[in-house]
Amino acid sequence: MVKFISLADNCRVGVIMKEYTRFERARIIGARSLQISRGAPILIKTTETEPLKIAELEFEADVIPLDVRRHVPTEVLHK
Repeated sequence: MVKFISLADNCRVGVIMKEYTRFERARIIGARSLQISRGAPILIKTTETEPLKIAELEFEADVIPLDVRRHVPTEVLHK
């Protein structure tokens, strides 16, 4: 959910909630899984060996170092 606070006629700043859409979630987990399968260091302690499962666990632990950039209708870029 995005809540807008109007600062001027043509300038808006959004307050972004830390929620991901199902598409963003899939993209983040998929990208991280690919990184792990190519030898990136694992960011949590686990006995899991499957890259997709490890990426899901990292996502749930909120330790994946990836950002989601969203464009809102006012053309202002939000992270």
